[in-house]
Amino acid sequence: MATATVSTPLESRQAEAIEPLLSLEDAARILGRSHWTLRLDNKAGRIKCIRVGRNLMIAPKEVRRIIEEGLQVAASK
Repeated sequence: MATATVSTPLESRQAEAIEPLLSLEDAARILGRSHWTLRLDNKAGRIKCIRVGRNLMIAPKEVRRIIEEGLQVAASK
């Protein structure tokens, strides 16, 4: 007899691969921007950063989003 399992949103998020956060400096290097520009973008709400202690970190998913937006803008020109 098979039993049905129900996964909660928390369990489904835990099942996804966990990627380490990037420092603002590393993200800036990947994006070709300065870390100061990323700080200003965070303050203006254009990107989402995570504060860990005194450090601002950025999720790799957010870096991919910024790259995708840049590619879409470039393709529309």
